[in-house]
Amino acid sequence: MTADDSDLATAFAALYREVGALYGVVSRRFGLTVQQVELLCLLSGRRPSFGELAGLLGCDKTNVTGMVDRLARRGFVARETDPDDRRITRAVLTEQGAAIRADFRDALTAELGARVPRANRARLVALITDSVTALAESR
Repeated sequence: MTADDSDLATAFAALYREVGALYGVVSRRFGLTVQQVELLCLLSGRRPSFGELAGLLGCDKTNVTGMVDRLARRGFVARETDPDDRRITRAVLTEQGAAIRADFRDALTAELGARVPRANRARLVALITDSVTALAESR
């Protein structure tokens, strides 16, 4: 391991911590937890099973059941039986859920816009996008 590798790990750890803290601040404005927001974001354009959601969120399926229950009570998520296998339940974003997800994204965008320096922002976006792609492809 080189010093550059160590600096990279330190930088990513700091970024993870700060983005997580910002997600927490913005999530609380909507009366949601960070995990609930992550779940809503994962439902955009997909209809994952509870097991798939657990894998994507890095938690147990029972945690997903509780999150879906709480989000369903608020009208943000609905349960849908898989048409090909009735034993599988899928989580589906409702219109209200899509609206709150969009409101969260707008609020997060505003916070990032206010906090991240404008200088080299396009370069920063490109570097983060490249890093996310590389990390996702190496899973």
